Amino acid sequence: MNRPRMAGIILGGASSVLGLYGLVHTKPLPLSARLGALSKIDTNRDGRISTAEWAKAKRPNAEMATLDTDHNGFIEPIEARSRRAPTKGH
Repeated sequence: MNRPRMAGIILGGASSVLGLYGLVHTKPLPLSARLGALSKIDTNRDGRISTAEWAKAKRPNAEMATLDTDHNGFIEPIEARSRRAPTKGH
């Protein structure tokens, strides 16, 4: 086997090992990050926005009522995503 081919095999194997290492050591996003742009309002970082957090951020109550589609007093990540405009092709 020639040197360039052997080097390619070794580098390919090393790349695969490093890729697997990266997958294993990937940390999940914090809960508040799942709220997108609204994550700044989630002051206790529990992954949802309460009416108290919304009021503290001085956001309009009507917007909270619109986003809280299940009317449980919280804006959760699924509700926050519905606020975003759809992207092209989706």
